[in-house]
Amino acid sequence: MPAGLLTLLGAAALAAAPSPAQPGACPALRWTTLGTAGGPVPTAERGEPANLLVAGEGAYLVDTGDGTVNQLARQGLDLGAIGAVFISHHHSDHTGGLAAVIALRWMNQFPGVLTVYGPVGTRQMVDGIVASLQPQARIGFGLGAAPLPPAGSVRVLEMKDGDTVELGGMTVHAAANSHFDHPGPRAPDEPQSLSFRFQIGARSITYTGDTGPSPAVTALARGTDMLVSEVIALDQLIAEIRQRRADASPQMLTDMARHLSTHHLRPEEIGRMAAEAGARRVVLTHFAVPGPLAPSESALRGGVGTAYAGPVDLARDLSSFALGCN
Repeated sequence: MPAGLLTLLGAAALAAAPSPAQPGACPALRWTTLGTAGGPVPTAERGEPANLLVAGEGAYLVDTGDGTVNQLARQGLDLGAIGAVFISHHHSDHTGGLAAVIALRWMNQFPGVLTVYGPVGTRQMVDGIVASLQPQARIGFGLGAAPLPPAGSVRVLEMKDGDTVELGGMTVHAAANSHFDHPGPRAPDEPQSLSFRFQIGARSITYTGDTGPSPAVTALARGTDMLVSEVIALDQLIAEIRQRRADASPQMLTDMARHLSTHHLRPEEIGRMAAEAGARRVVLTHFAVPGPLAPSESALRGGVGTAYAGPVDLARDLSSFALGCN
C-alpha cells in the first residue's frame, strides 16, 4: 500500500479515536449497543449482538456479531480506534463479525496491537480467522504478498471464571455464567460462557452476555451502576419457532425449549437479579423477542418491574448510555 495512503489512514484513525480526557476530568464511561438482536436467527429490525465500550481514552468492542464494522462506521469510528475486543462466548451470533474486525483492520494497516479477550477457545478461533486470510495475503494489495496479521498486530488473552485484567485505567472482572450449564458431572476443561464487569474507579457497567439465572452474575453485578442484560420473551418465542419451523423434529423443538428456558433470562428473572445485586439501572438488549420490539415493550418493562424498582431502558441498535461521575 502506498506510503501516502498509509499516512492518511493513520490520520483517520487518530481523528476517530476517543478524545483524551483533560487532567482532572471525569474519564468517559459509555456503552453503545451496536446490535441488539437475540440470535441465532437474523432479524430485519435488529443487528446481531455487539457493543462498543468507551472507557477513559480507550474504545473496546464487547461481542462482535455480524455487521459490527458497519455499525462502528455509523458511529463515526473506524477500526483503528479499537484497542481490544472482549468475547463473552463462542456462539456465532456473538462472534460472526470478528473476522471482519481483524481482516479489515489488517487491510487498512492500522498500527498497534489488537488484543482479543475471551474464554478458552478464543485463541483457536482467532487462529482460524488468521488462517482464512492466507489467500488474500498471497494476493496482497497489488504490490506483492502481504504479511499475515499475527506479525505483532493481533494477540489473544484467554480468560476464565474469576480472572481480572487491567487496561487503560479500567479493571475488567470475568465470571462464568450458566449459559452452558447442563445436568450431570462437569469436566474441568469444559467451555465457559463469561459475563464481564467493566470498572473505572467507583463506576461500573456489568454485561451479562448470554446466561440463565446465575448467582455468579448477581455477585458480579453487586452495586453496579448499570446492568446490561439479555432478555427473552419465552412463550412468544417458542410459539413463533414452532410456527416457523414446521420442518423441525419434536426432539429439536423440545431441546430448543429447554435451552431457551434455562440458559436465557426472562424479564422477571432480570428484575430479581438486579434487585438482589443493587444495580442502579438496567439496560435490556439481546432481545429474543419475535418481530418488532414495540409491541413487547410494556410486557418486558413490567416483567423486570415485578421485583426491581429502578430505571429500565430498552436499547435499540446504536443506543448510547453514559455514566457520569456525579
